[in-house]
Amino acid sequence: MRILSVSCGRSDIGILTPVWNSLSKNLEHELHVILTGAHNNNLVSNDIELPPRSIKHLCGASIQGQTNKDLGSSLGSITADVVTLTSRIKPDRILIVGDRIDMMAAVLGASCLNIPLVHLHGGEFSYGAIDERLRHAITKLSHLHCTSNLVTASVISKMGEESWRIHVTGAPGLDTLINAELLDAKEIAKSIGLKSISGLRLITVHPETNSLNPLATAQAVFSALKKSPAPNIVTAPNADPGSKKIRDLIIKFVNENRDTVFIENLGNNLYANVMRHASVMVGNSSSGIVEAGIFGLPVINVGGRQDGRQYGINVSHVSSTTEDIVKKLASIPAKFDANFIYGDGYSGDRVAKVLTNHYDHENLLFKKFSYDIHTYTNPWELK
Repeated sequence: MRILSVSCGRSDIGILTPVWNSLSKNLEHELHVILTGAHNNNLVSNDIELPPRSIKHLCGASIQGQTNKDLGSSLGSITADVVTLTSRIKPDRILIVGDRIDMMAAVLGASCLNIPLVHLHGGEFSYGAIDERLRHAITKLSHLHCTSNLVTASVISKMGEESWRIHVTGAPGLDTLINAELLDAKEIAKSIGLKSISGLRLITVHPETNSLNPLATAQAVFSALKKSPAPNIVTAPNADPGSKKIRDLIIKFVNENRDTVFIENLGNNLYANVMRHASVMVGNSSSGIVEAGIFGLPVINVGGRQDGRQYGINVSHVSSTTEDIVKKLASIPAKFDANFIYGDGYSGDRVAKVLTNHYDHENLLFKKFSYDIHTYTNPWELK
């Protein structure tokens, strides 16, 4: 079976790699990967390692740093290139992930060719970002759904999707983190360029694109961090409109604060180990909601970008004000017990199985609206 997988940025790679690795184990499957969107920034796609026998394609354009009104040409380029490549590759299934506007552009291109779409991470909520609307739109354009847990599966069922199309697989990004090679504190400090990581804070802030002030969260976070000195590692914002201004805030913060480093992307292995050793994660990244829980890492989730997502006891929510963040930083608890709301580390194989299952092709394409609300279970809770 020929599978085409679409990735719009490095944040997808940790999610998709376990699926790609599972597919590569079977010689009957041919994997093609389209790298588009943010992968076009400085040709960083050259650093993306795919499993053996996989075929990589770079196309489209990045939307990073653009304003909302300037997005059209870049999104159009992604759509057009995906149509061209997909027509040439002729895949049996197309794997798509998430909720980003550049992913939507790719999905629209793929939809023109009426090839079955398999969607990862549908049924989730993030009211503070326009990703919220895009995610649900992608769900309705898709033919099969691999969800992160039983709750998100039930959401998709309520959207009228037939129950046989919906599969609880867990979040494959957890597979990557759970299986990362262990590093000690000295190794991590050396890798990121700090003398010590005692009390280390992991900072990731994205624009809050569904807000009247998309930069309010970032401004409040960096203002609060200045008032509570500690070692910090700051990772890059995603490519949403407004990201360039957040990068400017990051550079200013790093230049003004000792024991602070900015690293564009930590990579899967180092990121997992930073979360294992950090004292707290601060910002508004979905990683704080979905992934930090498996390490019991305390998370201060700021603002409304992730409103609506399920979260564990390790997550505290505060408003986008300096005062609220400072107050929460002063009362950071010790590590929590790990929680597995979003999976158990074996999701890649489950997604690969859904991707390559031999459904009746005509039935797969002929979607009907279902009025039956189905009940689901988390497979990792059946062990």
